[in-house]
Amino acid sequence: MKMKKKTRIKIGDLIKVISGNQKGFVGKINNILQKSQAVLIDGIPSRIKYSKKSVDSETKKLEKPTLIHISNVMLHDTETNTSSKIGYKLIDNVKKRYFKKSGKLI
Repeated sequence: MKMKKKTRIKIGDLIKVISGNQKGFVGKINNILQKSQAVLIDGIPSRIKYSKKSVDSETKKLEKPTLIHISNVMLHDTETNTSSKIGYKLIDNVKKRYFKKSGKLI
């Protein structure tokens, strides 16, 4: 039985890319791919890949979504305009996420 890897981010969270070609980009998570541990972010342009020319067909221009690994993103706080790690608090017996830098609940 395969175990599902845990992530601290969820669909709809506002995140900031902290490394890679899109470093500094802020956007919302559109989809999380658990198997490859990657996320799709709204607003990041898709990458272009060209298929090779064969005997009977021409080259084709294919657009593929840009995937970013989960380790390269961090949750972004709009009030303080910083990215921060996440902690968990129990409030009225309900587990809530909060930013460790500002202490604000998500």
